[in-house]
Amino acid sequence: MAEKKLGREIAFAETYDETVKKMIEKAFLKQGVSYLIKVDKVREMKKGHFECRMKYSFYINRLQIEEAKAAMTSQNLNEKSINYLM
Repeated sequence: MAEKKLGREIAFAETYDETVKKMIEKAFLKQGVSYLIKVDKVREMKKGHFECRMKYSFYINRLQIEEAKAAMTSQNLNEKSINYLM
């Protein structure tokens, strides 16, 4: 509980694609980066009806930013499939 008050977690990246999420998880586990995934259901209006998609936001420890960046550069991810927040 004390960690949340100090604000150690910061938003690093977000994606809507399940396969990209799995690739990011594998990269973080390989590099030893601790992360938290926040899942949000996003509704968008498309041609007269709502379409729901899942948004996966990755929160990392702010002390591990360099390790997270190194893990992401090792993966060949499409820039359109992931949104970097840092």
